[in-house]
Amino acid sequence: MSASPGIPDIPGIPGIPGILAVTWVTPLAGAILGAAVLAPLVALWFLKLRRRKRVIASTLLWTRSLADLRANAPFQRLRFNLLLLLQILAVLAIALALAQPEADGMGSAGGRHVIMIDNSASMNAIESVDEAGKVIEPPIDRLTLAKRAAKARVRELLGGGWFSLGASDVMVVAFAARAEIRAPFTESIAALESAIDAIAPTDESTRIGEAIELARAFTDSQNRSDTRGERVELDTGTIPTIELYSDGRIADIGKLALRDGERIVYHRVGTAANNCAVASISAERPPDAPDRIQVFASIANPMPERRQVTLQLAVNGTVRAITPDPVDVPAATDSEGAFIPGRAQVTFRPIEQPSNAAIEVAIVEDDALRADDAALAVVAPAKRLSLLHVGSGSFIVKALLEGLPIERFASITLAEFDAQVEARSLASYDVTVLDAVAPKSLPPGRYLAFGAAPPVPGLTAFGAHEGVYARFVREDHPVFRLANLDELFVSKMTAVQADRSFQVLAEAAEGPLVLSFDRDDLHLVYVAFDPLDSNWPFQRSFVNFVANAIEHLGNVGEAVATRSLVPGEALTMRLPAGSRDAEIVAPDGARIKIVPDAEGNISWGPVERAGLYRIEFLAPGLDARATRFAAVNISDATESRLAPLESLALGNTNVQGISVAASRRGALWPWVLALGLAIVVVEWWYYQRQVRV
Repeated sequence: MSASPGIPDIPGIPGIPGILAVTWVTPLAGAILGAAVLAPLVALWFLKLRRRKRVIASTLLWTRSLADLRANAPFQRLRFNLLLLLQILAVLAIALALAQPEADGMGSAGGRHVIMIDNSASMNAIESVDEAGKVIEPPIDRLTLAKRAAKARVRELLGGGWFSLGASDVMVVAFAARAEIRAPFTESIAALESAIDAIAPTDESTRIGEAIELARAFTDSQNRSDTRGERVELDTGTIPTIELYSDGRIADIGKLALRDGERIVYHRVGTAANNCAVASISAERPPDAPDRIQVFASIANPMPERRQVTLQLAVNGTVRAITPDPVDVPAATDSEGAFIPGRAQVTFRPIEQPSNAAIEVAIVEDDALRADDAALAVVAPAKRLSLLHVGSGSFIVKALLEGLPIERFASITLAEFDAQVEARSLASYDVTVLDAVAPKSLPPGRYLAFGAAPPVPGLTAFGAHEGVYARFVREDHPVFRLANLDELFVSKMTAVQADRSFQVLAEAAEGPLVLSFDRDDLHLVYVAFDPLDSNWPFQRSFVNFVANAIEHLGNVGEAVATRSLVPGEALTMRLPAGSRDAEIVAPDGARIKIVPDAEGNISWGPVERAGLYRIEFLAPGLDARATRFAAVNISDATESRLAPLESLALGNTNVQGISVAASRRGALWPWVLALGLAIVVVEWWYYQRQVRV
């Protein structure tokens, strides 16, 4: 990329000519003043002065007097006079000052320009100090700074300075996770400024690839001038200059490369770097206390210094806990080009919350970007499981199940179970426990089986083993939480062989002890021995295992906390069929009406801002409005790293950034006015000197 011949490049920006552009705020006023004063001034020098007769004692001054008479004789050729020159210069300077000239630092490179404005999450950072260390009062966000600078640039490009080449037309593109053309190529300053003003902030990640492709596609579509309708090759004069307004934190910038003839100017926005973020949040209900919630959070520090932050836990907007001591978060590391933010994990004590709730973990201290200082999780209400016991009269397993905190319990014999399955009249239960019995068939469902091998494809029973000890246990599996098998002795177990669709959770030297099987419509935990044939009922681990297995099977495929969205995704949810009068309430309080389909499905988006969204609706048969929640969190670590990049690397091209403060328009008229006044002083001094002589 090369600049125009004879035009010097801007330092650090290859291919962008540095041209001084001068525009005028009130040019007509200056022209009127100059015309009104200059003509009479020159005319006065043509007029002959009337002089009084005096008697003098010498003719020594006659030569000077004759020259003065010739200069003041009307209709005589005007001779050079320094006083007249100084007076003309003073009038011109004052007239130019009245026209209010302003200098544009960047000038105009001519041709087409595409103004790309980054409106991602990091552009919401608040700037309180500029690059010179001067306090900005009041503080302002980066996006506003970028929009101001972009509008000034539009006036520079299309305002018509005397020394400007003049841009032919300008396009405006806003980009974050997605790109959008806000104004096609136009020469209308008003339309471009209106389009820039309409760019709203988002909390999305930053991707510029789509914006670049949009600009290229739009440029290509404007260059189909061949009479046969075939695309013609673009000359470098039609390839636009990209004016990028961003902090440079662009995830896909390293994957892009400029085409031949493409030029880019990187207007660097912002200086703030102080930030810490809640990177993730999760919640779960302990199996032994389903009415309680335990919350876990991860804190990320993108700064090169250690940080200490205070966290607060809020439920439905009410603060329920605060960390007693500040959380120490390690500094970020940047080794061999790999940036790793410092992280700290925080676990809150369980809190009572049987109903559904919106859980928020937030950093108390202020920093430059508040949007990533909080993370939300929507927790479903505590689920009370229903259990069906199928057995031959064993009291140990049945008594244990009856003692669990469940909503509904029933016990039937194997014959009753087989009959109901055959008649397809089996009632629906969350978990069915097969107590040392093997039914003829297993309908879809969730099963905990002891002893006899259930009829599941891939599982084959071929005998029995005696005197067995556990040799291997997958202690990381949920069913073995606080349930070890170190002291387990099994006097008799079923010998089984399982294919690869089963997972071995515990194993003896003789074969599998505990297996699990998961299919879309069938979930099974199988214990290959009857508890009465072991010492397990006398150990606490047996109670914990049964409770864990029931909890695991009853909630398999169901998360305690619903998945949170990230800005840029669509909000989708299934309401009860027949729901009506639905509204989405955004974090800022705005209400958006939405119509569910016949099955109750809703879809809205993409969601641009992080926060808690409420979905209010009328369910069939209910008069009161129901409410559901959706959480939207910033999860992109790049957006939390606020320090602006000094330069951008696009393929083999390195583009040096220019601060938006360095390319602002400066007023020249005070200097021109000062020059005019200085000329008046010099003219007065020279005139007084001439008079004394």
